[in-house]
Amino acid sequence: MTKSLPTPNIIDPASVTSFRWGVMGAAAIAETFVAAVQKHTRQNIVAVASRTPGKAEIFARQFGIEAHDNYEDLLAREDIDIVYIPTLPSQHRDHALQAIAAGKHVLIEKPVTLDPAEAAEIFAAAKAAGVLAMEAMWTRYLPQYDIIRQLLAKNELGDIEMVSVSMCQANLEVPRLWKKNHGDPLFDMGIYPVSFVQTFLGNPTSITAQAVLNDEGIDEEVSVQLRYASGARAYVLVSGRAAIPGIGAVGGTKAKLNVGPEFFVPSKLELFGADFYSDSVEWHDSSAVQRHEGLSYQATAMAKFIDEGLLESPYESHADSIANLEVCAEVIRLIGAQIR
Repeated sequence: MTKSLPTPNIIDPASVTSFRWGVMGAAAIAETFVAAVQKHTRQNIVAVASRTPGKAEIFARQFGIEAHDNYEDLLAREDIDIVYIPTLPSQHRDHALQAIAAGKHVLIEKPVTLDPAEAAEIFAAAKAAGVLAMEAMWTRYLPQYDIIRQLLAKNELGDIEMVSVSMCQANLEVPRLWKKNHGDPLFDMGIYPVSFVQTFLGNPTSITAQAVLNDEGIDEEVSVQLRYASGARAYVLVSGRAAIPGIGAVGGTKAKLNVGPEFFVPSKLELFGADFYSDSVEWHDSSAVQRHEGLSYQATAMAKFIDEGLLESPYESHADSIANLEVCAEVIRLIGAQIR
């Protein structure tokens, strides 16, 4: 086992073009994203649009940008290169296609849609238009993920046998999770652990699942087992009603890896030998970019990819995004949830 964990390769915000961004929807996550981008990158947020009367103006004053009361005026601006789409997942297809038709690159909040076919339609349209479409799976752009990619490239873990990961938060008071077409806990929260597992094992060959559903048929809690052609297994636990630490654990033939205490935000890594009483090495993210300010990394990465002429992210391909949606859709089918 390695005696120390590698240093993450972090893109210098000053090394990429300062693109001009528009925000298509003044959702709460958009506030967090714009604040992080303005604090930690050189990307330029130009304007926001919202169809809710007065909402764009309030948002714009907060961040010193311009406001539009409709999406068409935002998309017609020639001084906007990239559009960030934080609207409801059920709206992503229409909004992304509208922005792509206007010639804009698009960063689409996760999950990219609630339907794999809709995601495929978005990505195909973007490629045809020669623009980059990227899911805002911001975890893959965090420093810890670069270390994970380095470990996998060097085969430090050996053959992966098992992955266990949880995404459990007490979110019963978050209204958007419990309304149909808004993104239930599995799609909204569970897309994180599904993506985490995919990083290590790829896409599953079989899925089993069980769940607790509320009176409306929306999943409150889901446990999933994924199996792979290699014989490996993954276990995913998602809860919108109970909180436990969000630790991702990976078991390989050479080493064990813990990512946490919350795997999906800037966190720490612990690498152990495969034996029970093995020594460990640790890396802790002690940078100035903490918590959801980590959303900033994906903005800088997107600028780099556009500079390089890429039409999809090398950290999460279009096929990766679609495959993760397919996993979530199959789980929803298996448990009989009613999310749309």
